[in-house]
Amino acid sequence: MNHPEANSAMDAAQLKADIVLLIDLITEHSRKVELVTHEDLQDEFLSKAPLQQPIPVSQIKAEYEAIPEMERKLRNKADDSPEEKERRRLISRRQMFGSLFSGELSLADLKEEPAEAESAPREITPEYFETVLAEVLKGQYGIEDLTSWDSKHYYHFSPLLSASYARLLSTQNNPYEQILDTVRESSRVYPRPVGVFTFEFAPFRIDPTVIQDVLDRIAEDPNVKDIRVTVTSAGTVYLYSSTYLEDAMADFLAEEMDQGEAQML
Repeated sequence: MNHPEANSAMDAAQLKADIVLLIDLITEHSRKVELVTHEDLQDEFLSKAPLQQPIPVSQIKAEYEAIPEMERKLRNKADDSPEEKERRRLISRRQMFGSLFSGELSLADLKEEPAEAESAPREITPEYFETVLAEVLKGQYGIEDLTSWDSKHYYHFSPLLSASYARLLSTQNNPYEQILDTVRESSRVYPRPVGVFTFEFAPFRIDPTVIQDVLDRIAEDPNVKDIRVTVTSAGTVYLYSSTYLEDAMADFLAEEMDQGEAQML
């Protein structure tokens, strides 16, 4: 006979396993330097979750305790190296285990319960996917979401794919929105203007004629009045957003940045 308490504990263990599964699905996309849409993530989860079983406590503890040594071996590598990215993933994963399975991990002498017979595949609904996704976004698991210029919802794992690069990926098929988003992000975060020449190089690689088309469109678009142009004494064109940068400061920063570029040549 199943007791309500046992069923409740099993439901909680299953939800935690499903949270780990969803985090792993998003992480795998970020490892490939790509975003995953809400629709594709739901399809992947509905495909894999029916066979997902609660994670044995012994497996949780073993991975949690092994991560520090694995992370230590990957230290002192370049920020953009595969080793450093893996190190960040491991740190985030250990934090996830510590947060999600704190009760299980705090019981040092916890004995593993006898494994139950493998159950039949579960029926997973889109509504349940939304429940698991809400739990993932609510927790501190490194999963972030963003809404792109065309109102699509994307997800990424921030230790492997930063918010700024994720936004860049979300606009990669639209140079106009890509340039607008990059300029506004630069003015808001750093804050500093962006040289127009920047968009000719990686990671943008936008053709100069396309860049000029974007500049012409910006000049005529009444919906982007915050995007302004400043030209340095050397004639270099910079863009900035007046929402985050005052004109005088943008002029000053562009001049300083242009002089720095010239000194590097």
